[in-house]
Amino acid sequence: MTTDINDILDLFRDFVSTHDYQNNSILTAYVDIDSTNPENQRVTPAWQIELKNELKRFESQLDPEEMKRWEAQKTLSRTETMIMDRLQHQKPTGRSIALFSDFEDLVAIDLPVPMKTRVYYGLPQIKHLLFALDQYKKYLAILFSGSEVRIVEVFLTRATNEIQLSTEHELARRFGRKSKTLAFDRRDKEYEQRFIKEVAGEINQYFLESLEAERIVFGGNQQQAAQIRSALRPNVRDLVVAIEPMDFKLPEREIADIVRPIAYAYEQDHDVTVVENLVYQFNKNGPAVIEKQGVEIALERGKVKTLVIPYPVDTEEFDSLIVDVILSGAEVEFVYGEGADKLKQFGGIGAVLYYSGN
Repeated sequence: MTTDINDILDLFRDFVSTHDYQNNSILTAYVDIDSTNPENQRVTPAWQIELKNELKRFESQLDPEEMKRWEAQKTLSRTETMIMDRLQHQKPTGRSIALFSDFEDLVAIDLPVPMKTRVYYGLPQIKHLLFALDQYKKYLAILFSGSEVRIVEVFLTRATNEIQLSTEHELARRFGRKSKTLAFDRRDKEYEQRFIKEVAGEINQYFLESLEAERIVFGGNQQQAAQIRSALRPNVRDLVVAIEPMDFKLPEREIADIVRPIAYAYEQDHDVTVVENLVYQFNKNGPAVIEKQGVEIALERGKVKTLVIPYPVDTEEFDSLIVDVILSGAEVEFVYGEGADKLKQFGGIGAVLYYSGN
């Protein structure tokens, strides 16, 4: 599935903003409906059993006296039926699905990554969804050889070390159309310069049109790769995180195996840099705050651009704040591993602001 985090967050905002989540508890359910899992291909799929068990666990935690009331039992039964109907009759397109319900309405959001089946009650539990999307990274391996360009799209999920591949990227189709022309002109003494210019132009144009943030690893002919990187616009050039000696004809899985450690190292360094910059700006009275109180004050004043939070989050302390940040239109960035450890030394939360001062 094509994942647009903005579409996902818009669905969540629309639901939460029209349901009084601060005064009415919301049922949140994550369901692992991954069709690639053989257990989910049975007559009674595993996700259905897991979800029913989770709903029973949730019911067992409710007030026993309240559950003796017919209306409470009826409401819970109706909600379970509503969820099951949605999953069985409106075929999900993702590998898991997030559902939010106030026991009357329901919104279902397809996710591109597998999520453990789990039910929550109270504040909308969006941090798990946000983290899953934040950890779902797309890397383009672009390899060059003479007049040919090869693209392998590598999807990585850092937290689970999972990897998926695709060769159907839009840039692959664009280069496919150009390859015949480039090959025909190969004898031209200015061929190499024209090749570099046209390839760089296509990459620039794609990222001008695309709103998806992708990182790039170049391979194949390293001399061509370096020249093409230099010909890119600065903002696109910054997306190229490495030029690797990958043979143009390497199998896709081997390309992915080369990209994976590069990606993980880059993302780890990125997380550490995010926290270090946050603390540096805070200490210099720049556009940044750390600790919960500072973030809350900045959010009330409409100053929060990006909330920075570690994962895993050990408590539910920040749940309400995360929802409020999403409703404000600000972004949420999770830091993982070493970056998370550093942030926990400074109150476990921070925010990049639009501006400093009052």
